[in-house]
This record gives sequence, C-alpha cells and structure tokens, in this order.
Amino acid sequence: MSCHTVSRSFARRPLSGPAGRPRREWRACSRAAAVALVIACGAVRTHAADASPEAIDLVVDLLRDEDPGRRAIGVEAVRHGVRGAVATRRFADMLAQVDAGRQAALLAALAERGDVAAVPATTAIVAAATDPAVRGAAYRVLGTLGGAAEVPVLIGGLAVPGAEQAAALRALQMIRGPQAAAAIREAAASMSQPPATRAALLRILAERRDRAALPVFVTAAAAEDGGLRRAALESLARLGGAAEVAGVVQAVLAAAPGGDRDVAERALVAICTTNPGHPAAAEGFLTRFREASDTEREALLPALARVGGPGTLAVVDALVADADSSRRRLGLKALSLWPDASVAGRLLDQLGRTDDAAERDVLVGGLIRIAPRPDNGLNDAGRLDLLRKTMDLCRRDEDRARVLERANAIRTIEALRFVAGYLDDPALAQPACLSVVELAHHQKLREDHKPEFTTALDKVIATAKNAEHVERAQAYKAGKTWERKKG
Repeated sequence: MSCHTVSRSFARRPLSGPAGRPRREWRACSRAAAVALVIACGAVRTHAADASPEAIDLVVDLLRDEDPGRRAIGVEAVRHGVRGAVATRRFADMLAQVDAGRQAALLAALAERGDVAAVPATTAIVAAATDPAVRGAAYRVLGTLGGAAEVPVLIGGLAVPGAEQAAALRALQMIRGPQAAAAIREAAASMSQPPATRAALLRILAERRDRAALPVFVTAAAAEDGGLRRAALESLARLGGAAEVAGVVQAVLAAAPGGDRDVAERALVAICTTNPGHPAAAEGFLTRFREASDTEREALLPALARVGGPGTLAVVDALVADADSSRRRLGLKALSLWPDASVAGRLLDQLGRTDDAAERDVLVGGLIRIAPRPDNGLNDAGRLDLLRKTMDLCRRDEDRARVLERANAIRTIEALRFVAGYLDDPALAQPACLSVVELAHHQKLREDHKPEFTTALDKVIATAKNAEHVERAQAYKAGKTWERKKG
C-alpha cells in the first residue's frame, strides 16, 4: 500500500478511541501520528525540491475537510511538513476556495512556511477579502515574504484604521530587501500620497533605522502639513546627525513658539546630545548659532542651552554679563535650562545678586529643575544639599512647594528627613505629604528605616487632604504594596 493510500485512509478514520481509553487522549495521539505521517509522505522524495503529488493532494484534502481536527493536521503540514514551491502554490491557491476562518489560519501557516511562492495568491486575497482579520493575516505574509512589489499593497492597508492598519504598519516595518526599503522611502517622499500616509511611512522608516531616509525626513520637516512635519522631526530626533543639524535649525526658526517649535527643539537637542556623532552635531549647531541674527539667536538659544558644553557656556556667560537687561535675561533663561548641575554655582551666585522678581523666578526654577536630577553629576548628598540651598533662597511658598515635590527624586533617608520637617507647616504640608509617600513607595528604603517612615506616614494620614496620599500611607505603614490606579 502506498504512503498516499495509508495517509488518506488514516486521515479519514473516525477520531474516536478504543474501549477503555479516553477519547481526548486517543484523538491527540491520532492527530500527532497523522501529522507525522503527512510530513513523512511530504519528504518521500528525499532529494527532490518538491514533495510528491500524492502528499500535496493529501494536504489539500485535509484543508478542505469539514472536521476541524483534520483541517488542523493539514494546516500543520503546510506550516512545517510538505515541502517545495509547487506545494506552496497549491496551498496558496486554496485561499480562494475556503471561508474566512480557514483563510486566516492558512495565511498564518504560509507566513511561517517562509516560501515566496505564496506571495501572488496572498496579494490576490488582499484585494478580494472583506474580513479585516484575513487582510491582516495576508499583510503578515507579505511583510514576511514580500518585496518592493508588495510595498504599495501594504501602504494601502495604512488607510484602514484599527487592526488592519496595525498589521500593515507592522508588515512594512518587517519587509526586507534594499528594493523594498527604497520603495518605502519613495512613497514617503511622494506628494501623491496623503500627508497622513506619508507621516506613517516616516515613522516606519525611523523604526526600521533607515538612515538612507534622512534626506526625506529633512525635506518633510518643512512640509505645510503639521502632522507630517512632526513625524519628520520625531524621526530626525531618532536618527539625525551632524548633516541634519542645518535642516532642523531651519525648522526651529520657521515654527511659532510652542507646538512644532518644541518638537523641533527636542529633535535638535537629541541630535546634539544622544545620537551617534553628537559631538560634531553640537559643534555644528554652535557654529550655526554664532552666524545667526539676533532674532534667530533668541529663537535658538533655548535648544542650545539644553545641549550645553563649554562653547555654549561662553556664549551664555557673555549674555548674563551684558548691560542690556533683555540680553541678560536671555542668558539667565539659558542657564536655567542647562542639562546638568555644572552651572549650579552660577545660578546660586546670580540668585544672591538680584532682587528682580522675574530674574529670581527664572533662577529658582532652574535650580529646582536641575538639583535632584540623577544625571546631573552630583551624588545623593550633593543633590540634596543643592535643594536645601535652593529652599533657603526661595521667597515664595509656591517655589518651596516645588522644592519639596522634587525632593522625592532623591531616594535617601536624608531626603525623607528633609521633607518630613515640613509636615507641620500648614503652607507646605501637602507637597511634603506627596514626597513622603513617594519615598515610602520604595520598599527597601522604607523597611531599612521603618521607625522614621512610620512616624512620617502617621503624620501624612493625619494631615493629607488628598485621599490617595492617605490610602498610600496606610498601605505602606502596614507593609503592603500599592499600585497606581490606571486612568
């Protein structure tokens, strides 16, 4: 008896067990054996590129079968068993002959099978199918197996919100080959594409880490459509380098304060501080700043200050020392935006020298921002010491409250002692309560200093006006964890 005959006979045998053996166990054994037999039949031609016609016919019969168990055997054989491009085309042709549920399962198997011979039939299903799940499964096949020719099909899926759009987006991120990458770049640059589609494609190119798309990002950063501009700037923030500084600078200058300018500034700072080659990018930005007009410098200075560096500090020091009050305030604002605590001495010195309320607001704000940052170059004791000095220089309770709220970023018992000292101050008790529970959230710190935390948490329970703060304090005092409520 041939392998084909045995397999066909076995696959059509009722899936019921002999007397005394559980039906489910027998069913599992029968299916496992059937899968093994079908795969074996597919491999009969050990040295051939394609499985035997009989084995292919057997799998096709299983895919058509009304019994779910036999269909599952067929799908498994598509996924891992019967080999060759001839078999793949036969199985892919089945897509047009089965219902939506079977199509989705078969497409998933074809994707795992990994044979490009399935692409033409899959592309046809994208055009013919109305079920979003089927189209999504088809996009996965095209993303796994397709190339440049399939990129337009996947781009079409971006226009359908929901699961189908997500599947098309993921497929475009996955699709491989230089021609496919070039096709995505070409579509992202094309004015014939809707701006929303182009924006999605820019983000896909950034996700693919496609540095060849950098000129496309720079061009799109000057687009009229706001969504497209933001997508381009966000992509430049991820991949941009020294060559893109001029384009992003132009985007900063072209944007109105707030909104797009904030996005452009973040991109410029990322390019000059964290992206590969950032020292050269920062130097290029400083050079462009020095060449700018006074109006342009005013627009660029906030981003330049966030980049920092010795060259920028020289520019800022000159502004602070300028007799013109407007230029001096620009310099002080730049100091307040510095990326680390290296300017803390300058901020403290200037704060001690001025009685101008506007200048004091800027300087105190800068100290409050940089003092507790974990990346500011200070150890925990130094960060807390800077916060204490800032507190002593504050003249308004709202600034003191900000100091207390920022103190919980320093996870030490000394920070707890600092904030707990204000729990009895009616004007500052509430921000102190917030910092106590934030510090208590860290179990090891809390358990290592349990008596002090218990005392502080008791005060929070008695003092806090925020119900959540009370709830947290009660949980931490009892040694329980607390999870922030979503939404």
